[in-house]
Amino acid sequence: MRVRVSPAAQLEIQNMGIAAFLIVIQSIITFVHWVVWRVLDNYWPLVGHSRTVFFSIVIALSFSFLVSNILTRLFPGDVTRTAYFYAAMWLGTVHLLFLAAVVLSLISIIFDSFGGTVSSWVALVCFMTALGLNGFALWSGFQVHPKHLTVLLPNLPDYWVGKKIAFFADSHFGNIHRERTARDIAGLISNEDPSLILMGGDYFDGPPIDADLVTAPFRSITSRIPSYFVSGNHEEYGDTIGFLRSLEAAGFRVINDRRVELEGLQIVGLDFVTTRTPEATEMVMMHLMLKDDMPTIALKHVPRNIGELVGGGADLTLHGHTHEGQMWPFSLITWFVYKGFDFGLKSYGDAFVYTTSGAGSWGPPQRFGTAQEVVFFTLERKQ
Repeated sequence: MRVRVSPAAQLEIQNMGIAAFLIVIQSIITFVHWVVWRVLDNYWPLVGHSRTVFFSIVIALSFSFLVSNILTRLFPGDVTRTAYFYAAMWLGTVHLLFLAAVVLSLISIIFDSFGGTVSSWVALVCFMTALGLNGFALWSGFQVHPKHLTVLLPNLPDYWVGKKIAFFADSHFGNIHRERTARDIAGLISNEDPSLILMGGDYFDGPPIDADLVTAPFRSITSRIPSYFVSGNHEEYGDTIGFLRSLEAAGFRVINDRRVELEGLQIVGLDFVTTRTPEATEMVMMHLMLKDDMPTIALKHVPRNIGELVGGGADLTLHGHTHEGQMWPFSLITWFVYKGFDFGLKSYGDAFVYTTSGAGSWGPPQRFGTAQEVVFFTLERKQ
């Protein structure tokens, strides 16, 4: 017997899931702040009222990202956006301070085993190193790099042999990445002059934004280069219809659960919402009725259900979403969760899978151990 769930009940379940997710994330963030405070207090202890005030500030900072995120949605504007930026930057900073605290604790355990103690100077070096790395990570978070790869596709028409395809995802235009990042990405693509542009979702971050400001820089290149887009999860966190309309007005064709043919090349887009499960992905691929004699590129935001994509006829699948973890050691988590398909060019049977680290960032603007990229594939015929 199949149980039917009303839209209202579905919304309630979704909201409960979001609330649970936020509680877990906030608990982790608060724990990280507590660890940093505890280690700092161990080496440079405060007493009395000063200690209480410092602890209160640390705990308040642990909630700053969540609160500023909510405020930017309720009261969008320069003030709340600026508050969000500094809260997000602090979140990345405390992550690196936490890593320093962990390293320092390990050093302390080793010294204790030999009857020694770690001086405050060693602690100072650890934390200052973390702050120095944080400066580099913040700079890295606003640099977008081109990456060049070659892929072999079967039955590739002569028209596409040696041609370039530009692919990017996860630009997250919103409170942090705005017109400057849009111009940087558009400039990289324009300089490479590809024959096709593919955008793999999360173009927008979700909070209220003048969408046309961050799509306008692409108009000059999408007017002469075919450009296609599929939705990611963050397009669902804001004005979905407004976001998609702005992209279409800027020259991107939205191909959620659609197939297009371009000079003998088949491109399919899979919507984030409708292809979350293997069964749904398989069904969409069947309904798209791919032509077996054409090389096929599948565009799907999340690198999941790859077997269903390849089994349905895809020769090259392109994904985003993972950010490659954005800040180490989260890259180890994404590698585990996405079974090694979290970043880079991989093979899956006779097909290829590429997951990009993203052209922007979510949450902290920092990048540590990862880089932002726009990928340019040169197509060659598989013999």
